[in-house]
Amino acid sequence: MAQPVWAQTDAPISAIDWLSQPGLTPLSEEPLVVGDPAGGAELAEIDVIELDAPVERTYGLIPSKISGIPENFWTDLDPRMLRQILNTAPLSGLPAADDLLLRALLAETLGDEGVLNTRVQALIERGAVQAAYSLLGQSQIMSQESFTLFAETALLTGNVERMCRQLNLSRHLTEDEALKVYCQARAGSWNTAEVNYFALDTLGAFTPTLSALLAVDLDPELADSLGLPNVDPNQLTALEFQLRAGAGQPVPTQGLPLKFAPSDLSASSGWKTQVEAAERLGAVGSLPAAQLLERYKSGQPSASGGIWDRVTAVQNLDLTLADPIIDPSDALLAFWTIMRGQGLVAPLAHAWSPMLMKFDASRDGDDILFQMQVLSRSNAFDFEPTMTRLQRINPHILPENFDRLMAEFTQEMPATLPFRSANMLRAIGLIADGLEGNELAFIEALALFRAMGLTPIAQQLAMEFMILADMR
Repeated sequence: MAQPVWAQTDAPISAIDWLSQPGLTPLSEEPLVVGDPAGGAELAEIDVIELDAPVERTYGLIPSKISGIPENFWTDLDPRMLRQILNTAPLSGLPAADDLLLRALLAETLGDEGVLNTRVQALIERGAVQAAYSLLGQSQIMSQESFTLFAETALLTGNVERMCRQLNLSRHLTEDEALKVYCQARAGSWNTAEVNYFALDTLGAFTPTLSALLAVDLDPELADSLGLPNVDPNQLTALEFQLRAGAGQPVPTQGLPLKFAPSDLSASSGWKTQVEAAERLGAVGSLPAAQLLERYKSGQPSASGGIWDRVTAVQNLDLTLADPIIDPSDALLAFWTIMRGQGLVAPLAHAWSPMLMKFDASRDGDDILFQMQVLSRSNAFDFEPTMTRLQRINPHILPENFDRLMAEFTQEMPATLPFRSANMLRAIGLIADGLEGNELAFIEALALFRAMGLTPIAQQLAMEFMILADMR
């Protein structure tokens, strides 16, 4: 069977590469005071608990001292309400907000199984399937809901051994008979898998497509006569996606939900396919910027137009920035013109941050270089003069509300709101409204971040808005 995605082992993620990028925004002026996860969470005194009450514990891939996310961050909302809000949250907004959301989803925080599953689902929808698999792997996975998510992430990352081993021992964890047959075959129990397949197929347990794919999985010689209908992107499951690949009829991920895109990052995929997947994931922050840049640089374009023009622009600028003696203006202009609207200017600026910061962008003619520098390294420039120059460069952004936005930062703002999920998600929703043209909603979002004690985040968002608002 094809091995599709990133790591092909059951080893958990030990570090999240994109959280060590130079462009990430500090959460506050001073380090947040957070609990030590090694010492457990600080809870009020409790003498008695209900035996069937949801059990809270700490789950996460990034220690709270590193993430800056409070341990009780996700416990302020009912899990059902949290799921509803996250399901309607935009996949991409401004880079600093996207980073903050991913950081919170991955941070070591308290929560019961429902909260954990909601975080995992949000990561899956954003294409961060390897992180979702590792996060969910920290739990016992004893319910059908948890196992459904675990099976999906295991299939999407090629890590099926542990999942199938658990299912073969605890078949009550799913009602998906096709997955049970698949896992019996993975364990080498071919006779049992075949008997169950034929019995269930006779009873009509499988759709015609799934029946044909399982038959090929059990007998690969049937692949030559396999005829499959077109895929419905909204109905495609991770199991069918894997079975189609194993049958020699892989499904192109362009047009599929983002969770399928990481499969195209494997070395078995063509270079163009890898770059297309990297662009989709990089635009929402689910692929480290360095890995995005590396995909662009891993070949030589043999054609022009479309994606090849973007590859050429990135490669030319990369070569130019590597030599601080060469004036990068022409390469920057070509890159800026071609990449506008792709959602990739900011992540590539992050990847180039050390090289970009070597150039002097003080002249008025260096406006593109200056904007790339601002995007590359959070809060590297004084806020007020940077905003003044950005307004001069892009006077069509916030033409009537620029002064009002700047006034937001001149007044003292004590931290009156807790830095918790409800407030952060509301602020992120307001940013999305701002990018759709509601400038007052964006200013309200900045006020919310400042009220949570996150003025550096608010400042970086303001600068990003002045650069990126007209690139969507």
